[in-house]
Amino acid sequence: MLEKGNIKWLAGVVMSCFFIYNERSMKINLRIVFFRLKAYGAGLALFVLAMVLSSVTALHAQNGTGVGGAVRTETVGSTEKMTVKGVVVDKETGETMIGVSIRVLGTDVITVTDIDGAYSLTLPKGRYKVVFTYIGYERLERELDASHTESFKKVVMAPASKAMNEVVVTGIYQRKKESFTGSAATFEGPELKKIGVQNVLQSLKTLDPSFKIADNIQFGSDPNRMPDIEIRGKSSIMGLKEEYGTDPNQPLFILDGFETDLQTVSDLNMNRVASVTILKDAASTAIYGSKAANGVVVIETVKPEKGRLRLSYKGDFSLTMADLTDYNLMNASEKIKFEELAGLYTDLTNDPLNQLRLDNLRNERLKEVARGVDTYWLSEPLRTGFVQKHNVYAEGGEEKIRYGLGLTYGNTEGVMKESSRQTLSGNLDLIYRTGKFQFSNKLTIDYLETSDPVVSFSEYALANPYYRKYNADGGVDKYLYVPENDDEAPVPNPLWNARLNNYDRGDEFGFTNNFIAEWFATTDLRARAKFGVTKTTATAETRLSPLHTDFDSMSDTEKGSYEHSTTAVTKYEGDLSVTYGKLFREVHMLNLVGGFNFSNTESTRNGYKAIGFTEDQFGAPSFANGYPDGGKPSYSESTTRAASFYLNGGYAYDNRYLLDVNYRRDGASMFGSSHRFRDTWSVGIGWNIHKEKFMGGTDLFQLLKLRASVGNPGNQNFSAYQAFTTYQFNGWMTNVFGAGVLISALGNPDLQWQNTLNYTVGTDIAMFDNRLNVTVDVFRKITDPLLAVITTPGSVGVKSVAMNAGQQNTNGLEATLRVSPIHNLEKGIQWTVSLNARTYKSKYAHIGNSLSALNKAGQASVTGTTRYYDGGSPTAIWAVRSAGIDPATGKELFIKKDGSYSFDYDVNDEVVVGDTQPKLEGVLGTTFYYKGFSFGAYFRYQLGGQIFNSDLYNKVENIDLSDINYNQDRRALYDRWSVPGQEAQFKGISLVQKTDKSSRFVMDENTFAGESFNVGYEFTQPFIKKVGLSSLTLQANMNDIFRVSTVKAERGIDYPFARTVSFSVSAVF
Repeated sequence: MLEKGNIKWLAGVVMSCFFIYNERSMKINLRIVFFRLKAYGAGLALFVLAMVLSSVTALHAQNGTGVGGAVRTETVGSTEKMTVKGVVVDKETGETMIGVSIRVLGTDVITVTDIDGAYSLTLPKGRYKVVFTYIGYERLERELDASHTESFKKVVMAPASKAMNEVVVTGIYQRKKESFTGSAATFEGPELKKIGVQNVLQSLKTLDPSFKIADNIQFGSDPNRMPDIEIRGKSSIMGLKEEYGTDPNQPLFILDGFETDLQTVSDLNMNRVASVTILKDAASTAIYGSKAANGVVVIETVKPEKGRLRLSYKGDFSLTMADLTDYNLMNASEKIKFEELAGLYTDLTNDPLNQLRLDNLRNERLKEVARGVDTYWLSEPLRTGFVQKHNVYAEGGEEKIRYGLGLTYGNTEGVMKESSRQTLSGNLDLIYRTGKFQFSNKLTIDYLETSDPVVSFSEYALANPYYRKYNADGGVDKYLYVPENDDEAPVPNPLWNARLNNYDRGDEFGFTNNFIAEWFATTDLRARAKFGVTKTTATAETRLSPLHTDFDSMSDTEKGSYEHSTTAVTKYEGDLSVTYGKLFREVHMLNLVGGFNFSNTESTRNGYKAIGFTEDQFGAPSFANGYPDGGKPSYSESTTRAASFYLNGGYAYDNRYLLDVNYRRDGASMFGSSHRFRDTWSVGIGWNIHKEKFMGGTDLFQLLKLRASVGNPGNQNFSAYQAFTTYQFNGWMTNVFGAGVLISALGNPDLQWQNTLNYTVGTDIAMFDNRLNVTVDVFRKITDPLLAVITTPGSVGVKSVAMNAGQQNTNGLEATLRVSPIHNLEKGIQWTVSLNARTYKSKYAHIGNSLSALNKAGQASVTGTTRYYDGGSPTAIWAVRSAGIDPATGKELFIKKDGSYSFDYDVNDEVVVGDTQPKLEGVLGTTFYYKGFSFGAYFRYQLGGQIFNSDLYNKVENIDLSDINYNQDRRALYDRWSVPGQEAQFKGISLVQKTDKSSRFVMDENTFAGESFNVGYEFTQPFIKKVGLSSLTLQANMNDIFRVSTVKAERGIDYPFARTVSFSVSAVF
């Protein structure tokens, strides 16, 4: 028998030792021995140890400075073994769990569960502590001895709180967030839905500062317009979307491990979403190589759970109402007064007969105002839209096979009449597991119908309020005003065109089948093969009646039009990868991923336009007279191909020091033949400071991590044939040899990939039992070279060519703060306040004069304020500085580049007078939970940016004779100069004087908006069981309820913005 005193004596006489042993008994169960020899040899040390420790089974010694060894002894008096076997299952789903780490404390025994979730432990009889750990689950610790083995036969592990937030899902592999060096944010499906039920994208913009959806000033809340999305700013030259039909600043979307498009994500029913992860920096996105420069959005849908058949229903119901608070139009009497001051009723030639006509016209309009006519045209095309979305899902199965069958229907009525978007989707999910193999298949079938109004909202906003909507008979006149002479144009009645047999509609049918096969070779090694096919066919039809006012000046054979187009897209992609992950010696965690990926996308488009219809009701193409002059059916096709292989390595030492390395080689058909392949890479490092010994094991920090990364992801969101010289047949000039060909687009074999070198330094902090959470990222993005469309000289024979031009540098900072003043989970109460913020600034470099044609086009444009110069910002506002309106003359005084003043406008005096990028923007939110009840409120703020107020430029000034017959902004009457000596912001009222772009129309914009409010209740089990349910949740939301801004300008020109109130129900039977 060896006591502690004997060990100390042995250490002092023979060596310096470190023993780990059992102090609970006089008997000792040695596990690990480390010792350093002093004056005696290794042989003597072994002899003494062998004599004293008679139960030693293994020793190792070495002459020199040190000796190390693992020494295991049986408890004195007992050499019996015990074997414990069991299975680990998920508490919520009942599924067996693969790869659960099981460790016996105080020993070197460690194992993991196999493909069936089973494990086995063989130990000497005694008392032990066994720890079960798995990513995203609560750590489980149990006491084990020979008399308490029954509870180990089935070990149940519960998901940790906010488990999804603890795992980073990249779409190719999963990594525990604590050991991940990249910048990523993950949100669960219920968390997204609490923000609103519109779609996933609208919720993400509230929850994460890096994810921004720009307000569409032109089309507002049009349900058929896809949003303009950016992650950490734009990395490509703005305007290429119009050139190529694709948005080069759009992030990459991954749905259940496969690439998808923006429309699919926008239409995805939120009840199908399990989690969404935003990958932001190089370390997290580089696995996607040359497609990831704009960030990656990874979406995981709900997977079927095993067990008895479960049926769930989730429904969302919303009311949408137009938001017209930013409109500031004149009423009837104000408009007539403005027309008088503008000289509309004064004949400049002193013709008495014409003056008499103008007097009568003014008097008739004044009589109408006296009769109470003050028509509010803005309400005419609007309605309260009703939105409904339904999702039914049936799931069940056994250990080997699981199934899920879902049906989703959505009908979105826009706030404008004839505006709608209907979706119908069915999905079949199958998971089959046998032995070491697992097969899963997701089949989705989608159908979409869209409809848009032919008459835009702006046409109603322009109608003068002194006009009546209907005539004396209750009918609708074609024109609101018909002049007596040919000098003026008649004013169309928007109600006339809206009631004709016009339409703008489309439909789309598609299916997607994604198949995944996995082989779990060992608990550490896994191979995966993926193959997906997507096919869609979309049609679009636009018809204008021959009675439409646009055709009044045309001949009968040209009146009316019908346009039809069909677009078919077929895409397939595949991926083969091998994943290896293992923990060595309890401190070395190694993760490796290697794979190969390929994709092919083929699309065709054909269409035609027919004109000349004799009747309003007969709109079929067979009733047309023919094609427009020079017109004929069109057809185009495109093919893009890409292939790549990738490697990812992750290493963590004792979960303290972290390293991630990525390498990928991509090939793509859309770039020049000299640059078909490109290498992308990234390196990320991290340090979990809270794991360090010098932190003293304090409970103050649950997480304190520093991380940094650098890499060069790329961008493939460009046209398929931008680098190719393409030809078109010269069918109208044939000869004996057949049709000739003409160059339609000039290729560029030297066109390089657009690269973005991305640097990020960040920190993640969780303190006070997760009451305080902070995430801060500082980043720098260098896009070099940029890709731009350069205008070519007329002698070349084509208008433009794609070229590389200069670079763009972006510096930014993002931060998220979350504080829980009340945090008592045992009592089910929590109150949290959150704040996220972002700020960044971009500028161009090395452009020179390569984009001078774009600058000249911007100068010639009525409202173009973007320029491309070295040192300039992509969001800068360029205009000539203004000193204001001269009180004496009413003329505008300009400031030249040299600082002198002049009444003459010179476009060469343009400088930067503002920037549309806010200095700081983000969301302030608060949430409260109490025993099933929840409440949340989120407010968006924007500080420090400027805008060019086009409303002032076009509807206060620049009103000419063609505009005077339409309604204008109220400030055109009250805020313009009228008499000498008057200080005014705007020039005097004139119908002939042109106003140029100047800093007078640039305004500081600070906004504060109520973005999301929600209240919900999750019913308790005793109640819902009485009504035959397993869960029931009710929720109400309000979105975009108010917006306060320092700028008064019309928003939603052709389609207004909307406020939304919604109600949701989720029931599982």
